[in-house]
Amino acid sequence: MKGSWVVSTSIIRITLSFTFLFICHFSDVLAAPTRHLCRPEQKDALLKFKNEFEIGKPSPSCKMVGIESHRKTESWGNNSDCCNWEGVTCNAKSGEVIELNLSCSSLHGRFHSNSSIRNLHFLTTLDLSHNDLDGEIPSSIGNLSHLTSLHLSYNQFLGLIPSSIENLSRLTSLHLSSNQFSGQIPSSIGNLSHLTSLELSSNQFSGQIPSSIGNLSNLTFLSLPSNDFFGQIPSSIGNLARLTYLYLSYNNFVGEIPSSFGNLNQLTRLYVDDNKLSGNFPNVLLNLTGLSVVSLSNNKFTGTLPPNITSLSNLMAFYASNNAFTGTLPSSLFNIPPLIILDLSDNQLNGTLHFGNISSPSNLQYLIIGSNNFIGPIPSSISKLINLQRLGISHLNTQCRPVDFSIFSHLKSLDDLRLSYLTTTTIDLNDILPYFKTLRSLDLSGNLVSATNKSSVSSDPPSQSIQSLYLSSSWLVMDATKLVLLESFQQHFHQF
Repeated sequence: MKGSWVVSTSIIRITLSFTFLFICHFSDVLAAPTRHLCRPEQKDALLKFKNEFEIGKPSPSCKMVGIESHRKTESWGNNSDCCNWEGVTCNAKSGEVIELNLSCSSLHGRFHSNSSIRNLHFLTTLDLSHNDLDGEIPSSIGNLSHLTSLHLSYNQFLGLIPSSIENLSRLTSLHLSSNQFSGQIPSSIGNLSHLTSLELSSNQFSGQIPSSIGNLSNLTFLSLPSNDFFGQIPSSIGNLARLTYLYLSYNNFVGEIPSSFGNLNQLTRLYVDDNKLSGNFPNVLLNLTGLSVVSLSNNKFTGTLPPNITSLSNLMAFYASNNAFTGTLPSSLFNIPPLIILDLSDNQLNGTLHFGNISSPSNLQYLIIGSNNFIGPIPSSISKLINLQRLGISHLNTQCRPVDFSIFSHLKSLDDLRLSYLTTTTIDLNDILPYFKTLRSLDLSGNLVSATNKSSVSSDPPSQSIQSLYLSSSWLVMDATKLVLLESFQQHFHQF
């Protein structure tokens, strides 16, 4: 019994000793100042960077892309851990600032010539997109040798791309779109061998694309539209074997599409519209079976469209309007199952319209083939294009045959119908409107249009759904019911 008392006393003493040590240690912890993860020099650099800019109205582009504007830098204070500031991410061990995301932060102003951004040496991501920043990018941006992502899109930056950007050898994403940058793309950009995404659209860049761009072997996304580039498209782009998106629209490129494009086996989207390109349809594209979008519109392409275009079995949209293509319309186009959009308007295609043997329900929603040299009737097989929403067959030489509007009765989703300038007989609105229950826009410009006195005509509007009726340069023939019809048109149609 005495032994048990001694053991119990010893246990109590040990327990009290541990309790005393824990209380003393906990008191020391409470008394010690809070340790911030953020390194002091990093905090100083961020606060100086904050003071380089003013906070103003949010950029309209934020709403356009569905990003909510937020004044992130307003939460930055000297007495708090900068690693907890909005838009700031730190390395969890070292406390170094590695990401700075101030997209849509309502920032206004310009970089200082000796901007403190240069002191954030370990930054891997810098995103200042969708603000209202202007001036030039400081050359000190090249000191951020750890950067992998630099996003400055949707601002008002101007001037040249600083040559120091070639020092950012780890860069994988460079987005400078929708600014006012000018001059040429520096050839040194070809040294950024890790780039996967290069976005320079909607600026004022000029000159030729440097051939060194073909050195960017990891590039998957290349976007250069809406600039002032000229000359030929460099064949070295064909070296970019991993490229999936290529946007070269709205420039001044001339010549033919390089044959080297046949090497771009991963390409899914090709936009070269709105340039001055010429030559025949680039048959090398037929090897790129992964293409889902091809846009060749508003160029100077000539020759015929290849009948074996069905090799592009994943094609969803084909734009080739406003060129000088000749020959017949390849009916094989209508046998590409995924095809949704086909625009071949404003060319010199000829012959009789044939939509081929459409055996399965078509997914085609937009068919625009007007302003060509087609002759003959609208084929009745158009009724199989049951998902059509927009149909344009203007300037069709029907050889003075009447249009059988009953062939449109199966097109239950048709929203926009353009049948202007047909060489047909008189078009009677009373014959047309019963077939269109969902039609919102009808263009009959340049035709002989009548509205005769038939029993089907009443004081009710001809179609409750039509919002726009285009009758410019049309001859209107109306009888005793014309006042009733005109009142209906004025209440329910926009007449042009």
